[in-house]
Amino acid sequence: MKRHHLLATAALVLFAAPALSLAQTPTPTAKVTEKGQVAQQDMTFANKAAMSDMFEIQAGKLAQDQAKDQSVKQFGSQMVSDHTKTSDAMKEMAQKKSMTLPTKLDSEHQQKLDKLRGVKGEQFDSAYMQGQVDAHKTAVALFRDEAKNGKDADLKRFAEQTLPTLEQHLRHASDHRPAVASAGAAGAATQQGASIEKMMGKDVYGENGKKLGDVADIILDSQTGKATQVILNRGGVLGIGAKQVALDYNLLRADGDRVVARQVTEDQVKQMAEFKYDDNTVSLGKRNGDHNTGSTGGDAAHGTANSLDSTKPRNPQ
Repeated sequence: MKRHHLLATAALVLFAAPALSLAQTPTPTAKVTEKGQVAQQDMTFANKAAMSDMFEIQAGKLAQDQAKDQSVKQFGSQMVSDHTKTSDAMKEMAQKKSMTLPTKLDSEHQQKLDKLRGVKGEQFDSAYMQGQVDAHKTAVALFRDEAKNGKDADLKRFAEQTLPTLEQHLRHASDHRPAVASAGAAGAATQQGASIEKMMGKDVYGENGKKLGDVADIILDSQTGKATQVILNRGGVLGIGAKQVALDYNLLRADGDRVVARQVTEDQVKQMAEFKYDDNTVSLGKRNGDHNTGSTGGDAAHGTANSLDSTKPRNPQ
């Protein structure tokens, strides 16, 4: 009887042990709990925002040292100032929420920074401002999404408050980039050869000898300044069917006083969609300030392309 009593007591102790152990487990601290409450979406936002700030600060410092245009230097200085403020605010918030933020650039942003270090003067200005447009488009989209869909109240509020500044940066970069890019492209275009300039206004023919149109403008790569497309002026008949189309620059070759387009037929040109300028387009027409390049220089310089009228007189080049 005594033996059964001892066995029963041992069993009670054995089954009670887990409950006793759980009761003695320390309650998680508020710091750990707070970290656990940060959703993955908010963590992703915080990491990307921190990475963006680091890149903007380092790229802005490069602009202060390497830019040729004074306004680009000033823009870089503004980026260092504004993004240092948001970076400090994000670090303070991360510390309170026990979030670990990146402390160095990832490979993508480091490559962009290294590329900027490799150019100087006008070429730097062009590459930096183009990069600023691209980077701030990404940042604005990131902060808009967090402001709308964020789960953490503090991070969501931070996104809402920072978004207007980022949108202002984007507008400034977008407004300033075409002029800077054109200046940077000018030097590279000169290095590419005078043949680009000489091509302006010339008639373009297919390999079968039929005229396809004439050169109204030449589109340049915003960073290298090399010609990428030739804008062909299709006059139509009495203005009917008039339009501009873009041909690959590499398909054209000079032949005396005219230009020959290889592998391009009249029918293909007729089927092409009309070329449309936008605010970021860099071209010889914009660079030269020619508002009457071909029949649409004025439209080109203002970022639009309208139907052409071949009956309008061409200003001498």
